[in-house]
Amino acid sequence: MGQAKQRGTKDQRVAEAKAKIDALRPEKLVCGSCKTAFTDFDAMSTRNMPGIHAAFGGICPSCGETVLAFSGEQEAVANAMIAWQDAMEDESKLGKQSGSGEHVPFEE
Repeated sequence: MGQAKQRGTKDQRVAEAKAKIDALRPEKLVCGSCKTAFTDFDAMSTRNMPGIHAAFGGICPSCGETVLAFSGEQEAVANAMIAWQDAMEDESKLGKQSGSGEHVPFEE
């Protein structure tokens, strides 16, 4: 029997994976530009992102900025943030979200 089949049916494995992502989902995202907190955002695929356990993104309803949040191993999250910053050039505002949901800007 294959290893995947030993972990349950496909539907069971999908449900388990969704539950893991839901457990990592923040209550809200906070925009790095205008500091608006919002709850309407989506889970994003982390396929081909080793060390990233979950990613979430949405558009700030106040200023229209794209807001992303990554959860995972510290180095993997840092690399994902740098890749995002490089892709956005000077338009990105890196930071982290505190446990209480406040945006903390990245200081070099």
